Amino acid sequence: MRRAGEATAVPAARRAPPPPWEALPLVAPFLDAASLAAASCVSTSWHAAFAADFLWARLCAQHYPSALGLLRHLPETDSGASGWQQRPSSSPHRRLFALFRSASIRSRALPAPRLALADVAFAVDVSTAGGEIIVSFAVAAAEAGGVKNAAGLFLFGVDLSGWNAAIGPGEWRVRWTAVRTGNRLDGGAPAAVLMMDAKVPEARAAGAVSFGGRGEAGVSARLPAPGCGGERLEAEVVVELAGEERMVEKVRLGVMCECRYVSADEGLRYLQHFLL
Repeated sequence: MRRAGEATAVPAARRAPPPPWEALPLVAPFLDAASLAAASCVSTSWHAAFAADFLWARLCAQHYPSALGLLRHLPETDSGASGWQQRPSSSPHRRLFALFRSASIRSRALPAPRLALADVAFAVDVSTAGGEIIVSFAVAAAEAGGVKNAAGLFLFGVDLSGWNAAIGPGEWRVRWTAVRTGNRLDGGAPAAVLMMDAKVPEARAAGAVSFGGRGEAGVSARLPAPGCGGERLEAEVVVELAGEERMVEKVRLGVMCECRYVSADEGLRYLQHFLL
């Protein structure tokens, strides 16, 4: 009989088995990269099972097979937490996988611009070489339209057919300034960036209306680079002309990259470097 106060012995068959660490290597090959990385942080035993180099070599071969040829060109050390200390890499294939994974993440779609068309206005001056104004106007970017097939592009048109302005003989000049109007909810002060200040040869306008009494003359200029560099962008201004007097019908404003108009978001992302 069991005396009062004595503990009951647990039969050996009912005792909880030890943690099955030996089962971890059997599970590891079935996990994806994110699960392997998370599991390797649980404990020393789990790290040994889930950070094994052959597991990451398999993932590299599956997702980035060309990366395997670069392994011998990379340093055989990992950066320490401070970035200065170096230690031998316990899993070079894991490091290689992380390198190519980070490149894939960087190539994802860019975030939406913080600047909106409603925040931007354009001021344009077209003048003779001597400084006499031919036509001058300011327009909100959101209100500038009339360009066929321009949906989604940083391309705008302003109808000036009722202005009775004409491009006379001789060289002429175009100045285009983009302005943040300061109407944002954050109350930011207005800001401006010069998109173009370029001369247009007289011959370009003279030959524009030689066929059918209508034509156009345009000029492009490289845009100033934002602080972080980036693609080579150009501002373009095209003036549509009519008749022997070369009357100004419309002015088109756009931003181009390698002979194509960029999207509205690309244009706004460029402008926000200067206007925000």
